[in-house]
Amino acid sequence: MVSKRIHGSSVAVEDNGILIIGHSGSGKSDLALRLIDSGGTLISDDQTLCLKKQNEIFLFSIEAIYGLLEIRNMGIIKVPYVENVKMKIIVSLVQKKTERLYPKNEKRLLGLKFPHLEIEPNEISAVAKIKLKLNERFSG
Repeated sequence: MVSKRIHGSSVAVEDNGILIIGHSGSGKSDLALRLIDSGGTLISDDQTLCLKKQNEIFLFSIEAIYGLLEIRNMGIIKVPYVENVKMKIIVSLVQKKTERLYPKNEKRLLGLKFPHLEIEPNEISAVAKIKLKLNERFSG
């Protein structure tokens, strides 16, 4: 098994692992909080351990931060968390205008390809777009 520690937050939505990456301060934890508020469960905040098993990647938290989520202006809070969730999608937070019609996009991690979505983190529709991309992945 091969592993890689990623500077990113991760959330499970209906057993689908979402890895959120972006620059420091880009809104990874905030987007994770919004996904949790819409029914998701935290895997890890800020640092995610990606473990490749056969041809899949599973997401884990680093022991020191199990169940901890940093919320700006509130501090670090304890929330329910899960581990060992199969990664289904990578979300990159960007501070640019994205295209109206976004081409199919993939990103590689540990030699495997995953659907990739670029999102402006403060968009009201960010959570809905992630969920739609997950459904697209499994419907066709």
